[in-house]
Amino acid sequence: MNMKAWWIPLLFAITIELNNKLCHAKGDLSENSNESKGDLSKNSGESKEDTKENSDGSKGGRSGKSGESKGGLSKNSGESKGNRSGESGESKGGLSKNSGESKEGSGACKYDLIFVLDMSSSIGPSGFEKTKDYVIETINKSKVGHEQTQIGIITFSDDAKMDIPLKQYKKKEKLIEAIRSIQWKGGVTNIFKGLNVLRLEGFTKKNGYRKKMEKIGILVTDGKSTNEQETHSEVELLESEGIKLFTKGISDDIDEEALRTIGDEVPEINCL
Repeated sequence: MNMKAWWIPLLFAITIELNNKLCHAKGDLSENSNESKGDLSKNSGESKEDTKENSDGSKGGRSGKSGESKGGLSKNSGESKGNRSGESGESKGGLSKNSGESKEGSGACKYDLIFVLDMSSSIGPSGFEKTKDYVIETINKSKVGHEQTQIGIITFSDDAKMDIPLKQYKKKEKLIEAIRSIQWKGGVTNIFKGLNVLRLEGFTKKNGYRKKMEKIGILVTDGKSTNEQETHSEVELLESEGIKLFTKGISDDIDEEALRTIGDEVPEINCL
């Protein structure tokens, strides 16, 4: 063998060995790289999933809390509104009821009212004073005037007359003074004549009756009418003309049965 060529096979063998080792190293490196990438990808995937899970959990938590908060707010808001509405309703409600009671208490209702007063002998002078006391007590519960309750007075015994027309007095004090000045007369008890004047003269425009006002008459007597048939006829005529008639018994000897046939007893009221 040529001494110069001996190293060629050796170089070839070394080259092959180096190539094998290099390929083996590349394979290990590739495998490690792939495993590293796989682990990294896996870890990255897990990290993303964890992040997503945490994010979703966080969002869910926030959403849940937000929903609960909104729900709570809505509920509380609803309750608050409900309470305000209830309180307002009660207040309004309270405000309306009190207003009605206030009106009744202050005598703010309006009527055209005429008292028909018995001044016959059966009533007597002391009975007639009691009659006037009753009328004045009733007037004191009212606001008197052309824009409030108007009061008229009719007296009867043998005959009947309009002593005080509805329109005559604007001031309560003047009205009471005029009633106090009426003197007892005596005579028979012609209730029907008193009621006749009430029907024909009491509620006329001339004497101050206000259109569409209730027409109310209060008969103050002992009930012992001179002519019952004529009295009952007048009662029917009064009713047909829309005049409400009440009765009030005065004296120590009242014919209550006779009074019931004429009209209902005056109700207990705080204003007229």
